[in-house]
Amino acid sequence: MFNRVLNHPIAKHPLTRQFSKFVIIGFVNTGIDWGVFFALTSWVSWFGGHIIFANIISFGCGFASSFTFNRNWTFKSKDPNITKQIAIFLLINIVSLGISTAVVGSVYHITQSRLLAKTLAVVAALFWNFFAGRKWAFKPATLLQQ
Repeated sequence: MFNRVLNHPIAKHPLTRQFSKFVIIGFVNTGIDWGVFFALTSWVSWFGGHIIFANIISFGCGFASSFTFNRNWTFKSKDPNITKQIAIFLLINIVSLGISTAVVGSVYHITQSRLLAKTLAVVAALFWNFFAGRKWAFKPATLLQQ
């Protein structure tokens, strides 16, 4: 399925190809986050009563996979300063949380639709994460490295 997306004529443009990879990784990371969360809260009794801790761990797993796959596959970064990249990537994700929360709150206040609010928040965060990650966290990567 991923090859089908990446081999589509639209994905031949370097920026579109990079964005397609970013979206694919986003789906994978969401699966990891949700999978770890539900595994912990379903199979480890302690987490059933402490879902905040389960969420922190699952978010961390999703974050780690997102950083790793985006660094190595989407943006093909060769920057040796991984610690700095992780810190920048974390800051980008914190800003993303703020954007997402603001969009959810605003759209829900106007429309009373949780689905629309969350959907628009995901879209806003998606674009912020991609362009901010491309510009600041993984800036040594160039489109020519595709």
